[in-house]
Amino acid sequence: MITFTLRIAHQILRGSLSRPVVTPEKTVKISFRCWPIDIDPFLHMNNSKYLLNAELARWRTLSAGDVLSRAMSKEGLLFLATENNVRYMHPIAPLQKYEISTTCTVDGGDKWFYFRHTFQEHPDDVKGKAKEFAIIDLKAVVKQKNGKTIKPSTLIQESEFYREWAVRRED
Repeated sequence: MITFTLRIAHQILRGSLSRPVVTPEKTVKISFRCWPIDIDPFLHMNNSKYLLNAELARWRTLSAGDVLSRAMSKEGLLFLATENNVRYMHPIAPLQKYEISTTCTVDGGDKWFYFRHTFQEHPDDVKGKAKEFAIIDLKAVVKQKNGKTIKPSTLIQESEFYREWAVRRED
């Protein structure tokens, strides 16, 4: 648990020092490496670490979204994952660099955030088209500590980063 907390703090700090950039394709790309704490006895990234690293990628965007101070306030702000769908295509080897491309979509009902995390070869290692390792589709809701749901439109209105990144879809 302490290791994960330190990794979260590291991502928040890195996101504060070097804000993630939204590409023209409306993705945020963050580089990672498969560390020894991420591998299993079969010497590739453990399936649970895909979800953990996708979460770390979302933590990196908190300071860019200007919601970190709100998350730390008395009311608090919690991004709660409600559904995950993971598709594994290729293993990630120990110490291998990879990139997580994340898109953010908001539903027409103004309740849910949908994140798609695509794990793929790091651009430094690609000759041609990047190999995809896994895709995670995640549905999340934002709540205050008291249980009140915060509408995605509220965060988008308050944050230039989310206005640039989030794509609104009509259901």
